[in-house]
Amino acid sequence: MDASRREFISAAALAVPGAALAAAGSQRQARPLKVCVFADIHYQPGVYVNDTPEFLEKILARAERERCDMVIHLGDFVHNVLKAPEKAYVKMYNESRVPSYHCLGNHDSDDCPYAATLEAYRMKRGHYSFDKGGFRFVVCDPNHYCETPGQYIHFDHGNYHRRSKTATVNWIPPEQLEWMRSVIVGSPRPCVVLSHQSFERAPNGGNVLNKDDVQAIFREANARRPGTVRLVMNGHLHMDNLRILDNILYWDVNSASNQWYAKTHDKFPAEYCRTHDRASHNVGWTKPLSGILTLWPNGRIRIEGSKADYLFGVTPKAAGLPEFDSHGRYTGPVIRSTDMQFVYGT
Repeated sequence: MDASRREFISAAALAVPGAALAAAGSQRQARPLKVCVFADIHYQPGVYVNDTPEFLEKILARAERERCDMVIHLGDFVHNVLKAPEKAYVKMYNESRVPSYHCLGNHDSDDCPYAATLEAYRMKRGHYSFDKGGFRFVVCDPNHYCETPGQYIHFDHGNYHRRSKTATVNWIPPEQLEWMRSVIVGSPRPCVVLSHQSFERAPNGGNVLNKDDVQAIFREANARRPGTVRLVMNGHLHMDNLRILDNILYWDVNSASNQWYAKTHDKFPAEYCRTHDRASHNVGWTKPLSGILTLWPNGRIRIEGSKADYLFGVTPKAAGLPEFDSHGRYTGPVIRSTDMQFVYGT
């Protein structure tokens, strides 16, 4: 785990049939698109760690300082858009000097109606697409649960927390799959796909249950025109990881603010825990994590990451919690950097 991300990606790419990677610095092309990406900031004052506007302010300042073309979060932004602090938080993001976009997470309508979240986030529905800087961004919405086969219910006011024991959760419904296929397959522009839950991980631990159907769309698009789907991003898992699969880069974007554990700990100051209801379920970061993603039309992808220290110096080890998840993926306060060049066949 001491190897740099660049070394990891080079090794991983060589193991993927059909993937060809060259030194990123060897090919440069003008007019790249620059995007500030973050996930799982979980702004809910009095509940989670890092519950002031400062983290978002710093992310937006970085996006402006880096002259990004846009900024987007990958869900779990706020939990209740109807509360005054959260309203002001969303307003600050919506009115950022850098154009801002939303992606729905499972917690974005925990304590309010789904319709209210859509209105606050300036969205007509949970999934949408837009073209920018020569790329197509496809924002997906797996926030559905299924009580009976074929009937998919969108998360609304925390209803999925009250689902039956036999219900399954985190689905892309059939009509959204058809929509994804319509905007991706045959797209005249390279596609970047965004989702809160993962299309890359095995369908457990909160990931998309019908991810295989989604990946089939990606393969169909790339079979027709190699390089149509180039990058797939998700939040939700609070992990930092990259994987190349079918010559597509999957980016598991770490939480901007914390790691969540079902097990509690008692390592934070007692006064802090009295004013932060669920702090004992967290280890937190001292500053926000975000990534600056730069995309070139020729297939080059660069991520400029960030890192922080642990809040109050409380590491997972000190709290008696695991530093790696069951897949061996690191849970600490880092988004590592990488720079690579994909080469697509014809």
